[in-house]
Amino acid sequence: MQIGLIGCGRVGVSIFQLLKKHHKVIGVYDINKKHERTAIRLLGVIRNPPYRELIERCEVIFLATPDDALVNAYKKMNSFLSGTKYVLHFSGILPADSLPKKKNVHRASAHPFATFPEITIRPRRQRLVLSIEGDRAAVNKARRIFSPKYFTLKRLRKQDKAIYHLVGVFSSNLLIGLLAAVHETAQKINWKEDEIRQLVYPIIEETLGNIRNHGLGNSLSGPLSRGDLETVGAHLKALKKDKRLLGIYKEISLYITENLISGNKRRKLKKILDR
Repeated sequence: MQIGLIGCGRVGVSIFQLLKKHHKVIGVYDINKKHERTAIRLLGVIRNPPYRELIERCEVIFLATPDDALVNAYKKMNSFLSGTKYVLHFSGILPADSLPKKKNVHRASAHPFATFPEITIRPRRQRLVLSIEGDRAAVNKARRIFSPKYFTLKRLRKQDKAIYHLVGVFSSNLLIGLLAAVHETAQKINWKEDEIRQLVYPIIEETLGNIRNHGLGNSLSGPLSRGDLETVGAHLKALKKDKRLLGIYKEISLYITENLISGNKRRKLKKILDR
């Protein structure tokens, strides 16, 4: 199958390194020519065609632009979409029909539930999970494009995309935000970055392993699980002058208390955290 890539960022190029094993990459395009040259090299494109030729020759065109540039990128190539075309985008929040409908153009979104801090040759996991929705013809085409050797496709309802995307944001972006708060707290006692990596990261990895093996509730330890009011009170006092960290501590502790703590301990913890 002849495919092309519009937008040569980390997501698009990483996925195309897997797609090129079973399909012919006609070419790539990016307004950032440095990114475009990198993609040409990594994907082994011999002759990268001009933009119009790229659109006209490809049966399937992938849009891997930022979300706020997606519709404009589609409109730019709209006049060159002749004959039957399949346009797939990688946005996790925008539905397939955010691209204006056009006769003989079939649209789908195929969002990778993964993180791409850099261009990678292979996913860390055995397969990338792609959550897919859109026109029936485009979804069926996607099933033939994405080899089960490298990809697992999971159907997603259009109306669920925002919540689905939030699952990923809580799992990765906001987790990084929480770890930034860990770093800031540790720096208050003059821990250096190498000390944080040596002392903090192992306990994070142990916690994730416990959750994977035993579930959320059975992995909770520390003052909340014990209902240790004096310790929680000392934490609140220590953070009193830092409203941001205090807010993070109280909100997350309240959420844990309301969802994972029961009985008298929950009532007493909520009382002190709600002050």
